[in-house]
Amino acid sequence: ENLSVNMSFEEAKQILQMEDGGTSLYDHLSQVLLKVITEKPSDAVTSFENLSIGVKGEKVSLPPAPDSSGAATGPVLEWSTSSAALFKKPDEAPEGVPGPDLVADANLYEWAGVSFGKTETYRLYLSIKKFCETLDAGYVAVKFWGKVTARNGDYYVCYGRTPEDPEDMDHSAMEGKDGANKYTYFVTKSPSEPWVALPNVTMAQIVTAGKIRRLLTGDLEAGVPSYPPFPGSEKNLLRAMIARITADCSVAPAGTFEADDEGVIEPVKNDDGDVDPPKKECEELLSKDAWAHYELRLNTLGRCTKLPEPEDADDYEPPEGDEVPEPLGGCGEAEDGSDDWSMRPCPGGAGMTAGSYAKAVSLTWPGAFAVAGGKSFVNVYVGNGLPYSTTTYTPPLPAAICGEWKDEAQEEEGAEIEPGTFPMEGKDLTTDPTPPAEEEDE
Repeated sequence: ENLSVNMSFEEAKQILQMEDGGTSLYDHLSQVLLKVITEKPSDAVTSFENLSIGVKGEKVSLPPAPDSSGAATGPVLEWSTSSAALFKKPDEAPEGVPGPDLVADANLYEWAGVSFGKTETYRLYLSIKKFCETLDAGYVAVKFWGKVTARNGDYYVCYGRTPEDPEDMDHSAMEGKDGANKYTYFVTKSPSEPWVALPNVTMAQIVTAGKIRRLLTGDLEAGVPSYPPFPGSEKNLLRAMIARITADCSVAPAGTFEADDEGVIEPVKNDDGDVDPPKKECEELLSKDAWAHYELRLNTLGRCTKLPEPEDADDYEPPEGDEVPEPLGGCGEAEDGSDDWSMRPCPGGAGMTAGSYAKAVSLTWPGAFAVAGGKSFVNVYVGNGLPYSTTTYTPPLPAAICGEWKDEAQEEEGAEIEPGTFPMEGKDLTTDPTPPAEEEDE
């Protein structure tokens, strides 16, 4: 009753709950009383102080919370700001072209052992989606190609159909949209950075890329020191790598594509004009005969089509190697007779079921995979852009040394050239190069 006259219970409780050093007397007494009830000592009054000391010793002192005032600065703030731009919705409905369903395709990539991580995959999906909104309808659709690793930042690659050939294109030096430049490829080093279009690839770049082995630096404008000399910068070398990998590793279940009389490869469609590939079971796809290349292969000249004949050549003979590879070729053996592909179930062993997927692993290009099951299939590449080699790389030998100098007069007379005969310096002029002017007759 005296407590109710001078102070209310709630006021007294507030005084006991005042914290001192991170704890309050109210909480401490509550823990001591709980300990008395739990342990039930025989003399609670005498052992109360010891119980209080024990409670204080059991209390864990937490370290102070870290200062979060500067956490979102520097690279963290830059990454967050750039990522936030990917989630921004446009004010108006964009046009553009369709993009890939990368989130769904990533599930198939994982069966091949390829994963960019959930966060990075979604950021990459948003980046490609925003990029597709800026493209012309001539690109038809954009697909994800893969990633090429470099020494200083990797290249993500996507592609779309080339709308039209350049006006000043030399058809004898490069192919158009019916050959190796059928697609236009775009690269970026981060989903937050803009996508950059790679230039068209030439025959010389494809052939030279097959003779050298060089890791990319991560700078598209960097030079390519090599022998034989590569005609272009790193962006041209990257484009040549992509052309070679695409020609060798674009495989799909047989019957998914068909070729017309002119060799043009298109997806199989039903009577309504919709793409309708046949359904394939996993067990069927474990055979190499069940797969086919749906992109034209490159010949030794770096082309998918024949060289155009010169207009002013009556007796034109095509150069050696100017053959057109057969469309929709199977996954047979490599040129050296070794296996070019390995087919495996996903999952394999006891986990294999009728709904399992089959993956095709390229043994020539490490990092190239194809996964198929039912009516769906995907291709993806993640590697350094170099083919597998059983030997250590050795630069090719230089060209043959030129022959000895021959005197034109001796060549005309048919005389033999004596060994050790070299060009000699001509005789000095003894005439005055500035003769005096002639006197005019009066």
